[in-house]
Amino acid sequence: MSHTIPSADRQMPQGINWRKVWQAYRVFMPNPAQGILHILAAAESSRWQKWVVRRLSRQAAPIQDWDVTIDLDELNKLPADTLGGAYARHMIQQGFDPDTFINSDPNVLPFDRRLAIAHDVQHIIAGFDSSPIGEFGLAAFTLVQYWDMLNVFVLSWVPWFMMGNWRSIPQLFIALYRGFTIGWRSRPLVAYPFEIYWDKPILEVRQELRITK
Repeated sequence: MSHTIPSADRQMPQGINWRKVWQAYRVFMPNPAQGILHILAAAESSRWQKWVVRRLSRQAAPIQDWDVTIDLDELNKLPADTLGGAYARHMIQQGFDPDTFINSDPNVLPFDRRLAIAHDVQHIIAGFDSSPIGEFGLAAFTLVQYWDMLNVFVLSWVPWFMMGNWRSIPQLFIALYRGFTIGWRSRPLVAYPFEIYWDKPILEVRQELRITK
């Protein structure tokens, strides 16, 4: 028996789920986490996302099967100037859960889990805070590194932000410029095994990755 797929759920030839894209735009402002989950779902079956994952998997080949686990209480015992100590304090102060953006499917691949967890680690390594401007700066950095749909989505909110925060436009442009610049210049962060360098000073991590604060 054949079934007709409702037009709202049909995907374009490239596999992007445009219904999920629309849902992401509808909920992103009141609930950014939910919006991001929608845009991740929108890209999941697309050729675009498959190309991104293949490219990042090649860059991170030696560690792509490593399973990352996070113990914030233990990391919080590390000095604040270390990668793990700064990451734990960032997560605790913001009330963030490392598993927020991880697919609940028990069969989720370790590499997908790494990509989800890496976002807040990259906040620390790249030196962007969790303010809207900091998020835009990190999105610029990660877009250059990943070339993914998620960061295109995040940066598409820049015009809206400028209309409501015109006094912050100079700081926004500085963050975007810095994000794009260090994204081009730095080594691929996806290939960095951050979980074995939690106790390393952030400055040393940045030097290894060619990132200037």
